[in-house]
Amino acid sequence: MTVLYDIEILIDGRDLNEQHAFDLMKTLISSGTDLEKTVFLLAVHMKGMIGQELTGYANAVRSEAKIGAIPGTNDIVGTGGDGMHTINVSTAASILCAGIGLRMAKHGNHAITSPQGSADIMARMNYRFEKSQRELEDHLDRTNFAFMLAPYYNEAFAKFFPARKMLTFRTVMNYMGPITNPADPERLVIGTSDPSTCELYADYLSIRKKKGFIVNASDGMDEISPISTSRAIMVDNGRKEFTVVPKEFGVPAMRYDDITFPDPKKNRQMLQEGLFGHDDRIAAFIALNASPVLVLNGAASTLEEGYELAMKEIKAGTGKKSFRRISGGLDSLA
Repeated sequence: MTVLYDIEILIDGRDLNEQHAFDLMKTLISSGTDLEKTVFLLAVHMKGMIGQELTGYANAVRSEAKIGAIPGTNDIVGTGGDGMHTINVSTAASILCAGIGLRMAKHGNHAITSPQGSADIMARMNYRFEKSQRELEDHLDRTNFAFMLAPYYNEAFAKFFPARKMLTFRTVMNYMGPITNPADPERLVIGTSDPSTCELYADYLSIRKKKGFIVNASDGMDEISPISTSRAIMVDNGRKEFTVVPKEFGVPAMRYDDITFPDPKKNRQMLQEGLFGHDDRIAAFIALNASPVLVLNGAASTLEEGYELAMKEIKAGTGKKSFRRISGGLDSLA
């Protein structure tokens, strides 16, 4: 069968199974023309996706990575694109969780629509991006943290760049960002700014037999909001759904400008103030988004308990100590 035949199936509104989706994506990556890739992205956009398709596409992209899976790891990752200019809370929460003792394999990139991407934070921490599998595993053993710069470890996305430039909408490639970590973490917290994708990501976790949380805030954040309510779907041999109400957790009242700022330098300073325990409101934002990982690893029984533990650890200096350990002794993100 040809690529165009497979794409015609999508245009007709029919679904692909996981293996068929995998084979199609592999062919597009290895030998697809820009026109074929553009038509594919358009067809997926028009039809929509089911969990098996997303899983097959993502597995194909991940199979192109420079490294293989790293067992026993976690990731906190968002789709981006919420336009809120919040601090990079997933990176801050990952650094905190590493200090608490969880193995964090963070996947990310430089800023595209936000003031600071996770890679921008790591660059300020003097983190060297070009690491082999052995070096990543060694860094994890020493610090409970490793970072994988998406375009360095996997060139598959770059092969779709010309096709994506021709389109004005977010494509399946945007949706795959959170689930193509080359370390293939066993436990994932996926934040999405699009509520329509929550069930799709939950299907992906179920198909892959992974533990995870899908979170989406009612104010549009692709993370747990400290201001509005958030939807959280836990996937672990079944599904449970929660509504996170910040004030019920004891989160201090705050405004959006307490956790957001468009200037990159100021944005970094705010992240540091929260992670180091100098600003209770930003610390609460970080703790909220660390809580799902603590639950997935059995360190907390509920999200509220996870929040309380994370806040306690921040106040005890765990975030700052983890920051210094990962950065090789730095005291600041300046």
